[in-house]
Amino acid sequence: MHAHLWRAAGAITAAGALALLGLTTAGAATGRPAAASRPAASTVASAIGTSHQAAPAAAPDALSGPHVFGWGINWPPDIATDGTHAWVDSGDSVIELNAATGAEVRVIGGFRHPIGISPDGGHVWVANFGGNSVTELNAATGALVQVITSDGLHYPRAIFSDGSHVWVTNEDESVTELNAATGALAKVINGSRYIFNGPDAITSDGTDVWVANISGESVTAFPA
Repeated sequence: MHAHLWRAAGAITAAGALALLGLTTAGAATGRPAAASRPAASTVASAIGTSHQAAPAAAPDALSGPHVFGWGINWPPDIATDGTHAWVDSGDSVIELNAATGAEVRVIGGFRHPIGISPDGGHVWVANFGGNSVTELNAATGALVQVITSDGLHYPRAIFSDGSHVWVTNEDESVTELNAATGALAKVINGSRYIFNGPDAITSDGTDVWVANISGESVTAFPA
């Protein structure tokens, strides 16, 4: 009897917390929104480069306030946006969302443990840790451009592209630079001077490349 009362009180407290955050309680028990509130996907792809057009649906309202999107997303390790689209690594797929509404645009399959993602305007680059490869997608269509399996990649973890270069952090304490126009290997950056130690995130400001070393509790910067 007391256990039931305690659980009921906990549920009321959780609902009240959601209300204070401006979130609805639909789907609170599962962490997902109720089926009726889920925006419909416009395109679903079962493998890279293949897609099926779904029935058109009314466009949802623009985002306003906090929202949580959880349907079909499986342990997402990374996310990136260009302001128009948001791409999420999820399981062995990439989910594209409409950045204005959060509506699902398409699901692109065929990856192998993607854990890093970066758009550069025209393309989306995905680091496949399990596949020891990098996948390049067309940002406008989600179509496969190429899968890169260069000898310079060693279980890639994080990735960043500025449109001219693509930098990839590797499990073997190195950073691989690719040519963004062709995907060709430009160089592998490593050695004691860089002190890479668990390079787990990477970005660039156009002048320098910045790497976060999770094991070394440090940041390495080098010229782009």
